Amino acid sequence: MHPSQVFSTLLLLTSVAAQDLKAEQLQQYIVNDVGQAETNSAGDPSNSTYSIRVGPRGYVLLQDNVGQKKLQHFTRERQPERVVHASGHGAYGYFTSYGDWSNYTSACWLQANATSDTFSRFSVHNVAREGSEVARDTHGFATKIYSECGNQDLVFNHVPSFFLNDGIMFSDMVHAIKPEPDKGFPTGGGAHQTAYDFFTLRPEASLQRMMLQSDLGIPIDSRHMRGNGVHTFRFINSEGKSSLFKWYWEPLLGLRSRVDDEASKIVGYNGDYFRTDMYYAIENGLYPEWELKVQIFPDDGTYMYKGIDLLDCTLIVPWELNPPLTFGKLTLNRNPTNYFSEVESLQMAPANTVTGISNSVPDAVLQWRIVAYDDTATYRHGSPNYNQIPVNCPLKGAHNNQRDGMMQIDIDKSGSEDSPNALGDIYGTPESALTNGFTEQITGGPVGRYGLFNDAFPQATTFFYGLDPYAQQHIVDAFRSDMNKITNQTVNNRFISLYLNQIDNCLARRVAYGIGAPLPELGSGTTFKPNITYPSSYPIDRSSNIPIDGLTIGVLADDDTLTLADYQTLASQFQSQKLNFAVIAPRGGKLQSGVVANGSYTTGGSGQSVFYDAVVLGSGSSSNATAGTDANPGNFWQQDFLREAWVHGKPLVAIGNAINTFNQLGYSANSTLGIFAASSAQQAASDVATSLGTTNSLGTPGRYPMRMPLDDVQSICGTA
Repeated sequence: MHPSQVFSTLLLLTSVAAQDLKAEQLQQYIVNDVGQAETNSAGDPSNSTYSIRVGPRGYVLLQDNVGQKKLQHFTRERQPERVVHASGHGAYGYFTSYGDWSNYTSACWLQANATSDTFSRFSVHNVAREGSEVARDTHGFATKIYSECGNQDLVFNHVPSFFLNDGIMFSDMVHAIKPEPDKGFPTGGGAHQTAYDFFTLRPEASLQRMMLQSDLGIPIDSRHMRGNGVHTFRFINSEGKSSLFKWYWEPLLGLRSRVDDEASKIVGYNGDYFRTDMYYAIENGLYPEWELKVQIFPDDGTYMYKGIDLLDCTLIVPWELNPPLTFGKLTLNRNPTNYFSEVESLQMAPANTVTGISNSVPDAVLQWRIVAYDDTATYRHGSPNYNQIPVNCPLKGAHNNQRDGMMQIDIDKSGSEDSPNALGDIYGTPESALTNGFTEQITGGPVGRYGLFNDAFPQATTFFYGLDPYAQQHIVDAFRSDMNKITNQTVNNRFISLYLNQIDNCLARRVAYGIGAPLPELGSGTTFKPNITYPSSYPIDRSSNIPIDGLTIGVLADDDTLTLADYQTLASQFQSQKLNFAVIAPRGGKLQSGVVANGSYTTGGSGQSVFYDAVVLGSGSSSNATAGTDANPGNFWQQDFLREAWVHGKPLVAIGNAINTFNQLGYSANSTLGIFAASSAQQAASDVATSLGTTNSLGTPGRYPMRMPLDDVQSICGTA
């Protein structure tokens, strides 16, 4: 059970009515099997529960056509999975334009009062289809906008810097990250020698790697992460005037992250956590929202902005240098009806753009992605007719001469299938209507194979310098964790000296120190020292309030702790704050206090601390116990629960004499460290959930990394 299921009835909100034209279109394809007698695929009555046999103990007969078709279909149920971003989940919603953006673009979904239906798919880059989305990885965030003027696909990643600046290398990069060909492992990510060897030779990936190894690399769930378009695109308005832009999804819930140990344990207990979190949030009426942020740049033919190459998708333009405009809001409010038919069959492609938005930009990654996504869909679905799958269909249908092919379901009544023709059938849209009269000026040159050789290390260095000491420590620890898994020390040594040392000498020395590798010479490597940092590049802000809607509180209890009155107070307060919560005890079911426990901290599953964003310990006689005993073995598990939550930096709140248990563990009340001693359940709820004030343990700061030690930087790095 996902913790957010426990009190779902408390959190149901009134649904916001949306346009939902897509739902009406899909309705005609929905099949309801409830209460229906079985038929075969031809609609004839059948029963596939038992085989046709010669007597009750005899051989199965070949004439059992029903059984044959059942087995044949079963052995063909799996279509090829995506090479990357295979594991994912999704939801329907709608996008609302905040205003009239016709001065930039003629795209119909960005005009005044425009509302368009959407489908968003969240995914992870490395793991296979049935893999977990929880561990450190590059997350995908792709949205299909079903607009009145066609489908617009926004194919985003959760960090703004891409792996490479030339798409011809993409397959090599994926091969390097995927399991090593001789071993067939590791299957869950890039913590192995082929990946680290590859990135040592691709310095343009340095910012992406730093962001991924930071806390940004482990978002707490899909509702609390950004989407980044990565590339530069072009707007064209109705007058043919153009501008360049980059776009982003900014979560209104803010960004939250996990720590490595916590994420690894969630993978073991519930690898589907991201899917279940999004599903139950929507079922409970807690609809996640993102605003569309857009940076605008002059289209002057240089594709440069303040010294930053806009054609290099590994580089970013910090928001401080170009504050984005807010174009509108995405709301997800409806779960799919069928996972395979919708989430798995969905096809996104950066080639899908409406008039007023152009992907015709000489970005060597974007241009290859335009080709690859459609080719992948044709392969996966066994046909170029994948756009006829209902989830991919545009609202107003498609009209072209692309006929026949496998699984063609349209019955086209046109008398011709060629263009041009004078028979009154399909005609080409005038070029002026496609481009609004805009003409792209292309400067030629000698034909050859060219690379972009921008110095990517300074942006990686600037990113690292912009982090607080605890966020820097997490990057150091993440590299150590990865590189401790690499047995080829030459790979490690090269990565430290040729990569990390070009970002920051102290970073390289700290990583080397932690894995027992040779330390680069003090003061070697980069001489770049940034004189400015950009907080927008690391938007996990621990100093300001952010919403707490949909977070989950674990309330620890046993037979004689947490009175029914305290429970009712907590339930009322958490409900008003739109928080999920569950009571965790030595066993599930009704306790002697009358409180019903939803899970057990002795049996795993949802009774583990990793599933909760804060922990409350009820008061009572057992809270005075000094340790677990044979008579009270549950106290061992309860204390282990608390220790783990403490290590993961989560807020801990004790009601009344429950502070004794904290003291026995060495945790004294200290709001700066997220340890709260509450005199009552009312106060405990305030300590946990209040969205204002310095005692808000979830919104400000949400986690307390300062509980854990830092490297002795002075002894490792000295002074250069």
